[in-house]
Formats: sequence, structure tokens, C-alpha cells
Amino acid sequence: MILSKRAALGGVQLDEVDESIVIHGIDPGTPSENVTSVDRMGGAGARMTSDHFSVLEIKITFGINIRKEYPEERRRVYDAAVAWANRKGWMTISPMPEKRAYVDKVLFESPGDLREWTKDFTFTFRCFGVPFWQDETAAQSAAGSITNGNITIEVPGTAQTVLEATFRNISGQNIANVSISANGNTITLTGVNLGANQVLTIDHGTDGLLRIRKGSTNVYHVYSGADDLYVNPGSVSVSVTASRACELNVKCFGRYV
Repeated sequence: MILSKRAALGGVQLDEVDESIVIHGIDPGTPSENVTSVDRMGGAGARMTSDHFSVLEIKITFGINIRKEYPEERRRVYDAAVAWANRKGWMTISPMPEKRAYVDKVLFESPGDLREWTKDFTFTFRCFGVPFWQDETAAQSAAGSITNGNITIEVPGTAQTVLEATFRNISGQNIANVSISANGNTITLTGVNLGANQVLTIDHGTDGLLRIRKGSTNVYHVYSGADDLYVNPGSVSVSVTASRACELNVKCFGRYV
């Protein structure tokens, strides 16, 4: 039954799995944050030593609108809902329009006595790789031709995110080295040897891990510098250094606490 509360996983809506499914509650969750600190010597106060977001939990609660006289049919629908949930993929929910989260794992509660036709069921989805809701569409900025210079990107969201970039060599000659900096973080690629019209891509998988490729070839081995190009919400200046002209495009997906 299609109502105002909706949830989709891998592009499939839960309420379209069977017309008897009614979504009663959606909790978008908030990322679990682990903060550690050490006390200052004497007096009062402490010093924060680390701050880490570990997992986002999303909870979907639904009922099955089939009366208890039909337990086999209720079981069939419940199993169909479990099959819908038991996968990895992008999740979208009605309370978070134009945003998505990548689900890595689902936890199921015991369904109990399925003859209790007013009973609700809750599935808990966990996002480990990127424990945030993210914009479905990236914010972008581009420079048609740049060698040593800066461009600015407006970073959306309420949490720190990561920058992605593509470089295309438009000089007609080999570019040996490239570096890109943002928010005090610098990634340097030494001996990348980007040929004429070749494209270098710095991006991330659904697991949130950094990828660096020349065309389709992994060139992670030539990378040094920061763990990633972390940027905070707001206006961010991005600087690039290359031996010759390249076409640059930078983007990021806003993340939300």
C-alpha cells in the first residue's frame, strides 16, 4: 500500500513488493560518533584526541495488512520483505528527499507470531563504509585550462566530506606529476605520466575508499600525501599544480549528520 512514508533499496520501493505492506515508521538515524580525550594536567578540562564516525543505522518499521486468518499469506509477504531488505545498495527514504545512503548490512528481529495481524516489523539497516546520508547529486566546479592555479567549490551538507577530481591532459605532451590541495590536504602523484588527452580520476567507491586511476588503470602506487581530500561545508579553494595544462573538474557529495 503506497502511503506518504516510503523507502527504496536498490531502486525498489518496499511498498511495491506487495500491496499489503504498510510502512508505519522511518528513522533516518544519526551517525554513531566515537570521541576520545585525555585529561589536562591539573586544574580542569580535557583535550580531545580523536573524533570518528563509525556507523549509520536506519530503521524501517512496517505492517502487513492481511488478517490473522491467513497466516501462510502473511508469511509469504514477510519473506518477500526480507528478500527486499537482504542486500547491499543505495537506500532512499521519503524523510530525506534528494539524499541517499549506501547500506552494507541489515539486521532482522524475530517476526514472532505472524498470526498477530496488528504486529509491526522493524528492519535495521547499517551503513559502515560511508556512515552518512549523502546528496544524490554532486556539487561541481570546473576549470577549462589550468596549470598552477585555484578554483572554488561550494561544499554542501552538515558534515565533512571528500573531494573528487578529474584531470584531462590538454597540453598535447606528457604530464609527469600532478598535485591537488584542498582544506590543508594535499595529494601528490609522482611519475603518473599522463599522456595527451588521458584522464586522471580521483574518486571513491561505495565503500568510501579512495581510488586513483589513469583511464581504467589503477595508479594508487604513485600517490603520496594526505589520507584523502577532506573538505568542510562552505566555500573551499582547490589548488592544482601540474607541469602542463590540464582540464580540471572537481566535485563532492554533501554529507549530513
